[in-house]
Amino acid sequence: MVFLALLFYITQAFSQRGKGDVVYLKNGSIINGQIVSLLPNGQVKIKTRDNSLWVFESAGIDSIRKSFNIRKITSIQSGFFNLTEAGILTGNSNNSKKAPFSLINICGWKFNNRISAGVGTGVEFLNETYLPVLADFRYYLKRQGGNPFFGIQGGYNIALEKPDRIYSDPIMNYSQGYYLNSTLKMKANGGFLLNPMVGICTSLGGNLAFTISAGYRIMRNRYSRADEYKIDIDYSRLSLKVGLLLQ
Repeated sequence: MVFLALLFYITQAFSQRGKGDVVYLKNGSIINGQIVSLLPNGQVKIKTRDNSLWVFESAGIDSIRKSFNIRKITSIQSGFFNLTEAGILTGNSNNSKKAPFSLINICGWKFNNRISAGVGTGVEFLNETYLPVLADFRYYLKRQGGNPFFGIQGGYNIALEKPDRIYSDPIMNYSQGYYLNSTLKMKANGGFLLNPMVGICTSLGGNLAFTISAGYRIMRNRYSRADEYKIDIDYSRLSLKVGLLLQ
């Protein structure tokens, strides 16, 4: 009966996110945290606020209750993660593209020492459409509720289309003594990017978390022509992004 009661409680508990769990033991101890799972042998696994995992036998549990005043716990433990971030790369009013859209998906591994490392790709709409290929590193601070982090991304932007610009240069015709106009299209070659950032990660319950971040994006995109003429365009943008983390 105790096992069935616990099973019923666990089912109800996972359907009610945003609440804390309180386990009352028969020896008088009270454990506050978040129930992670019910093991096949009837044991209950609960994570406390300091991210410690405790396992209790059902026979030693007096009762389990919900508490509405316990904050959500952001998990810091090793394992695979997938992060999808969307946002803008905002510039000043003189930029031709004031706030181009950015969408990046990152897959990687989060270590229990609060460091994560991953690789990602996506799409960004600058003067041309680009495919960013990057590495992502983050350090999470160990706190309850919202979990601040520092991070950095670095990689290369691959141009997916030709630029709209067409440059025209005068060319001297020495035999006739006058200039001719030569119109040659530029080719977008992409370039390197670097994006340090700060943000916060908040648990949504279960394996999901919500992230929000602000950073400083530095990019250099190169253009070239058939006559070996080259132009480097440097971008300095404020990156503002929100994300959904599956871990």
